Amino acid sequence: MHYRFTLPADYDMGLIEARIASNGARLDGFPGLLFKAYLYVRHDEAALPCRENRYAPFYVWQSAEAMHRFLASEGFAALTRHFGWPHIETWHLLSAPQMEDLERARVAILRRTAIAPHACLAELHSGAMVSGWDLSRWQWLEVDLLPSLPQAMPAGADAYHIGYLAKGSLLP
Repeated sequence: MHYRFTLPADYDMGLIEARIASNGARLDGFPGLLFKAYLYVRHDEAALPCRENRYAPFYVWQSAEAMHRFLASEGFAALTRHFGWPHIETWHLLSAPQMEDLERARVAILRRTAIAPHACLAELHSGAMVSGWDLSRWQWLEVDLLPSLPQAMPAGADAYHIGYLAKGSLLP
């Protein structure tokens, strides 16, 4: 699950960083959450391809029910009161990393590509840490959570800083 808020160019992104620092750990141990990456980017960072200020959380859930519990929570309601009602992208998860693989992650690279009509879905493979598909839009998602920016950014990719990585709690 992913959503993003595009903020004005003169928005003090220090407020987002402070919000992440003070609220990030609140989702540690959330039932059914594998992890949440608190993503953000500043419009004036030459190293990153984005030219907007964004706050863009990315979640990997154990189940749709766990995601629904979060979306119905007071925490999500408070977020929407502060930033507005986001467009939420969801994908059917095909691969996810082991939690120990995320310990050093400081940047996230998200790539969305169209799935060609009549493509063999069983043949879609990725070396990315997280992959999934959105069959309502025939879109393939690949996400890498890395210690630093790669030497070459993939074309059309979104790159973000990871302000905090919350680790949930698996449901029995």
